[in-house]
Formats: sequence, C-alpha cells, structure tokens
Amino acid sequence: MKENKAGRLLKTEPKLRVDLNDEQKEVAALFYHYDVIFVKGDFGSGKSLVATHIALTAFRKKMFNEIWITRPIIDKMGALPGGLDEKMAPWVFPIIQNLEVCQGKETTEKMLKEGQIKIMPISVAKGITFMDSAVIVDEFQDMDYQDFRTVLTRLGKGSKMIFCGSNQQIEEVMRRFSCIYRVDTLEHSGIVGFKTLKSNHRNPVLTEIIDYLEKKE
Repeated sequence: MKENKAGRLLKTEPKLRVDLNDEQKEVAALFYHYDVIFVKGDFGSGKSLVATHIALTAFRKKMFNEIWITRPIIDKMGALPGGLDEKMAPWVFPIIQNLEVCQGKETTEKMLKEGQIKIMPISVAKGITFMDSAVIVDEFQDMDYQDFRTVLTRLGKGSKMIFCGSNQQIEEVMRRFSCIYRVDTLEHSGIVGFKTLKSNHRNPVLTEIIDYLEKKE
C-alpha cells in the first residue's frame, strides 16, 4: 500500500546552518502557498540561497522526494570533458556552494551521489516531468520565452518550482530575448508567488562602487 504523503510529513521545522532574514522568510511563505514562485533581486540579494534553503527544508520535511537544479547555459558545453554532471558543474557551482553553506559539504555530496539532488541543463528538459520534487531554476533571466515555457511545463503534480533571476544581470546576448520582461507581468496576477529581495548580503562597498561607476556613464 502506498504511504500517505501527508502522514509522513515532519511536524518540526528542520534546522539548517543558516537562518533566513525577514524578506527571505516571506519567500518561504510564498513557496508553501503557491506551486510556482519567482524570486528577483540584484547581485548579493540572496536569491539562490533562499531557494536552496527552502528546497532543503521542504525535502527534510519529506514534502518531496528529490531536488532538481537547472539553469540556462549561454555558452556551448559540448566540447567540455566529462559526463553531464561534470559539464554542468561550472554553471551550477553557485547553487552547490549554497547547498554546502546550508548543510555542509559531506551531506551535499551524499545527496548528489544518491540522486536526491539532480542537476540538469534546461536544453534537455523536454520530455521530463518533475514529480514530487522541489525544482530550482536559477538565472532564469537568461532564458528566452520558449525555454522558460519548456521548463515551466515540466512541473508535475506534487511539485513546486522556484525561479531566481535579476533584471540587472541579463547576459548581453540575451538582453533583447529574455523571458523576464514577460514574466514580470505575472507579479500581481495572484497565480504565482512573486518577491523582489532588497537586502545586500555581500560587501556593502560593492553597491557604492557600482553606483559610482554607472553614474559616470
């Protein structure tokens, strides 16, 4: 007999190595309310960290069986050595780093080895259905609308998807084609969760430097 999913959910909140701030907790609340959420913000706002934290927490609460990670790849990766995971490694390193910040390197490596965390390029998403999974789509601003539509429509029952992106960090070659402009129209639709993070978790001098340089243009 198949186990009742609701019956196996943990009632206590799992403890990770980092805590969310108030605006990141708002993202977590949206995640439990909506099946699809969008997290936006400039560099250092903690988009990927909060997505990783939420996915790990939900996995540990036994809401999901797997965590999927994907992001667009602008450059060609076919010439790179190794298998798919090795080819993807440079592009998913920020997510892996956040996983390790949240729960440590050993636990992260174990989950990757056992297939509890899976890494996939968006280009091979066709035909896949994410079932009972937490899905992180990082750097979604570098997808065109067709790729966005492809990955979004992979969402199966019992799964949730978090898109992380930034209007300020669109790759130059994607600037005219980015899906983020159309996605922005969803903000007040009530269909999805939508949150723009304002905090800067990196060295505060970075904002001063960027503002100074860009005002000189």
